[in-house]
Amino acid sequence: MASKVRARLKFLSPHVDEKVFKRLQKRISPRKTSKALESAKERGDETTAVSRKEVSVDGQSLSAQKTEKLVPRKKPKIRVNINQWYRKNNSLLDVESIYKTRPNAKTALVGTQPEPRFIWKEKDWPNGFPDSPEEASTDVVTFLEQRDCYHRLQALGVKDFCVGSIVAVTRSDPHIAKGKVRFVGICIYKSRWQNSLGATFTLRNVIDGEPMEVNFQLFSPLIQSIEVLKHETRGENALWYLRDYPPSMSMVNEKMKPLPYTKEPSEYVETEETKQEIEKWFEQIWRKKKKY
Repeated sequence: MASKVRARLKFLSPHVDEKVFKRLQKRISPRKTSKALESAKERGDETTAVSRKEVSVDGQSLSAQKTEKLVPRKKPKIRVNINQWYRKNNSLLDVESIYKTRPNAKTALVGTQPEPRFIWKEKDWPNGFPDSPEEASTDVVTFLEQRDCYHRLQALGVKDFCVGSIVAVTRSDPHIAKGKVRFVGICIYKSRWQNSLGATFTLRNVIDGEPMEVNFQLFSPLIQSIEVLKHETRGENALWYLRDYPPSMSMVNEKMKPLPYTKEPSEYVETEETKQEIEKWFEQIWRKKKKY
C-alpha cells in the first residue's frame, strides 16, 4: 500500500516513514457512499434479529437463563444479636510471652505496648535482688543489667518520680572550679525502658528568661545525686507542650526546699490565673502573626 501512495505522492522524499504514508492513505482512500452504509445497516439488522429470537427450553427463554447466570442473587441479610453471640462464643484472649523480643518486658497481649519489667520490684527478695538468673526466670544479660541498675539506684538513694514532678540533679563536671553542677527543673519526659542502663529523663527550667532543657542518663556514673523536690503528675507521658506555653509555666526556683515525699504523686491543678495567663499569651502571639 505504501508503494501505491508513493506513486501518487511523488513530491515526497523517499526517506519518509511508513507511518506518514498510512495517515495519507486514510485521507486519500475513497469514503463509503450512502449505499454502502445502508447495506451495512441491513446486515447489522439481520444479525440483531437472529439474536433477538428467543428459544424456549423447559418453559424458560435462553435470554432469561443467561440473565439468571450473569446477575448474582443478593444474599439475605442476617441480623446477629451481639450479646447472644458472645454468650455462645466466649472469645478468650491468649496471653503470649514476648520474652524473645523484649526480655526486659512483662508478658503482654498481642498488639499492645509491653510494660517494662523491674525484677527487684516483683517480690520481696531477701537480698533485695535474686541471686541467679534462674531464680528471676530471665537470661544472663538481662539479669546482670538489671542488677547493675538496682545497685546504682541503691547507692544514689533515688526515689521514684514521674513526668511532671520537680527534680534536682547534681552532676560532676571537671570544667568547673567546684567540680559539680546542680540543675533543678520539671521532668517533662522519661524514656520508656527505665529498667535498662540507657534510661534517660529530661528536665526543663527557665533561668534569667532563657528556657533550658537538660537530658540526663539515670544510671550515668557522673550523676552524684537525684532529689525529688515535689512528686507531682499531670496525667501525661510527656510535657513537650510547655515549650509553647508561657515561661512562667515551666519556671522553678533553684533554691526550692524539698516537700515531704509521697509514694502516690499529687495531681496538678490549673488555677484561674494560669488559665488567663495562657489565653493572654496566645492572644499576643496571634496579634504578632496578623501584623506580618
